[in-house]
Amino acid sequence: MDQIDLHIITELKNDARKPFRKIAEKIGVSTQTVIKRYNEMKESGIIQLCSISVDLQKIGYAGSAHLLITGSAGSNLSETMEQLRKTPNIILATKAIGDFEGYAVLVFKDINDLYERVIQLKRDLNIENVKVSIAIPGVQHFPRNRCLVP
Repeated sequence: MDQIDLHIITELKNDARKPFRKIAEKIGVSTQTVIKRYNEMKESGIIQLCSISVDLQKIGYAGSAHLLITGSAGSNLSETMEQLRKTPNIILATKAIGDFEGYAVLVFKDINDLYERVIQLKRDLNIENVKVSIAIPGVQHFPRNRCLVP
């Protein structure tokens, strides 16, 4: 890894679909150099995946919910996580360490959709308890413009 590799990673992190030619122009090397370095980083496992970021609101979702999960007594956590990964609207599910056994991210269309999906998960997947935190797109600072110093 050198500065060229780091520049390539930075450019791809900002836009995973950015053409190699544009990356080459920006960092001052040839397109062939960028292609060669990219392929080497993929082969070595440094670059594992190039992905996209989706605006949930533009595809019909109100937001995402972060679920902290505790399984029912005697439930198999590995099986529960595998079932969660196959569940519609779950975009991430993994085991967790700490007060909860699992963590998942669920996208929802409205508050009723969220409620129904959480109830269904608890019922269908042997989940004892779910703590829910909601993320609403576009809300970056809350409360807005609140002065903390009198």
